[in-house]
Amino acid sequence: MAKSSFILPKFMGGIITQSLFFLFSTQIISTIVSLPLSYYSNFVLEEKYGFNKLTVGLWLTDKVKGIALGIALGSPVVAAFLKIIDYFGDSFILYTCGFLFVVQLVGMTIFPTLIQPLFNKFTTLEEGELKTAIENLASEQKFPLTKLYVIDGSKRSSHSNAYFTGLPWSKQIVLYDTLIKHSTKEETVAVLAHEIGHWKLSHLPQMLFFSQAHLFLSFSMFSAFIHNNSLYSSFGFTSVQPIMIGFMLFNDIFQPVECVAQFGMNLLSRKNEYEADAYAKKCGYSDDLSKALIKLLSENLSTMDADWLYSSYHHSHPILSERLRAIGYVSKEKIGKKDE
Repeated sequence: MAKSSFILPKFMGGIITQSLFFLFSTQIISTIVSLPLSYYSNFVLEEKYGFNKLTVGLWLTDKVKGIALGIALGSPVVAAFLKIIDYFGDSFILYTCGFLFVVQLVGMTIFPTLIQPLFNKFTTLEEGELKTAIENLASEQKFPLTKLYVIDGSKRSSHSNAYFTGLPWSKQIVLYDTLIKHSTKEETVAVLAHEIGHWKLSHLPQMLFFSQAHLFLSFSMFSAFIHNNSLYSSFGFTSVQPIMIGFMLFNDIFQPVECVAQFGMNLLSRKNEYEADAYAKKCGYSDDLSKALIKLLSENLSTMDADWLYSSYHHSHPILSERLRAIGYVSKEKIGKKDE
């Protein structure tokens, strides 16, 4: 890292600036190296099954925007993170956790209004039965809905989605145009009842708490490595010990613990999905939600079935058969056959 001072201008000779230069240079190189695989994924695999709507120009533009945003937004965050560790020394753990918690909240606030519009076009949902039905649902559930948007997801993919975002007292619901196109009014409202269930049952605070606990564990263990001379010297850093290099090496060492944390995160996420489904069922959307889930799986070609242990570790959502069983959905076709 110290040798980079011979390459960088004099004003960029500080260890934090050099760390940022190294980090984002690595990111750019990694993006370039991954371009062939990304191209194959979008223009061969996704194209084969009719999902890809990207043009090569839009795909490359997205890559450039992603790198530019990573540098513009990531630089001050990473610099502050390194400065906190450097300033507070061994007592950095609580300060870095608090700082990253604030970063998370700010990111959740600005992403839908400042960042995502750089990639997608947002339009207000037009007046009609769907808008009225969604507003009625929000009113019944006391959901603080302020705006309803439609996003042009079809510009990049035919996959469907919906989500809400915003501050606790001011929420916006975002619908993908593909969801509206392929779903009935009742099915779309049922999907949103599921999403409102996440809000009602405080699932986001739960995930944030788990994330903070995970960060605290990570930084606590990192504090045992930060002054490990043998760790740095094994990779050629004998005269200087950059915090960023130590953290990157620690992340590799930490992977076995990360596997356990990922398993725990998926368990919590799957529990929350079951609870949100149950909430939608309680609101009277059992059949419509089931039909919407079946349609989404069919259109997105999602996993129909999987080994329970594999699914528990790799999937943040239960597979369709598990969700339908929990909802209590019974196909009317099966009922008709039994009556015959």
